[in-house]
Amino acid sequence: MALDPAKQLERNARLMELLARTALRAQRGFAELYQATSARLYAVALRILKQGPAAEEVLQESFLNVWHHARSCVAARSQPLTWLTSIVRNR
Repeated sequence: MALDPAKQLERNARLMELLARTALRAQRGFAELYQATSARLYAVALRILKQGPAAEEVLQESFLNVWHHARSCVAARSQPLTWLTSIVRNR
């Protein structure tokens, strides 16, 4: 079920805010980003790997990557969830 455009804009703005806080090394912002996106990103990893433990490991590695590279997410190039998903897929 797709979000309506207004809700999608709101979600994108919130995720960009959390990524900006993560880029500043704000642990609470990072924790909120994890809480907001980890279930969806885990599902992506699980679909690809078909194994729960491997998907959990990829999720952990992906969030470490996010912690170190949050500044490189630019809203003009992609939506934040697309950027996060690409990190999971490339692990």
